[in-house]
Amino acid sequence: MKTKAVRIPQQKRSIEKKEKIIEAAALVFKQNGYFGTNTAEIAKAAGLSTGSIYAYFSDKKDILLACLAQIGNKLIDDICSEIDGFSVTDDVLKTTVNAIRVLIKFHDGQSQLYHNEIKSLQYRDEDIKNHFKIIQKSMIQAITNEIEAHGYTFARGQEQTFLLYQMVEGIQDELTFENTPGINHEVLVDECARIIVTMLKKNTD
Repeated sequence: MKTKAVRIPQQKRSIEKKEKIIEAAALVFKQNGYFGTNTAEIAKAAGLSTGSIYAYFSDKKDILLACLAQIGNKLIDDICSEIDGFSVTDDVLKTTVNAIRVLIKFHDGQSQLYHNEIKSLQYRDEDIKNHFKIIQKSMIQAITNEIEAHGYTFARGQEQTFLLYQMVEGIQDELTFENTPGINHEVLVDECARIIVTMLKKNTD
């Protein structure tokens, strides 16, 4: 069966309509979970017909990928902007803490159900898995470029940036869902930042 071609918006109105669908879907996914949401509910949240959804997206997974891409790209921009603020503060530890807090915002408003579904899809679905690989690579590269522009580098780049990503991802989960009783969140963020700072090496060239 031939899949119907979706529209690539060119005009401002079409671009805005597609963005409206993505924003509505992100909200509904967060509230109801991915599997508990259908395209009719997304269309309703966006104030559009279901037919309008299929003019821009081939299926629900296509919408999910667009949501994840939008969130990932904004996250990268916000982190780079925070790191760029180091020029003003000249405080590596404070800048690192602030960058971690930007990353933590990724989970804002996200239900445990939706979070677990996305984690599961990373193992079960090749498209979702590849998306997260691309976002992770882009984020690490952007952060590396930004800190190098401010005179720092990671002493053991590939290994340390991998550890950084995994560590912050774990902290995101803990601060959002509070799975471990008794953990002081402020201390957790501060200790993570101190570990990251020890990974950095100031360039002398």
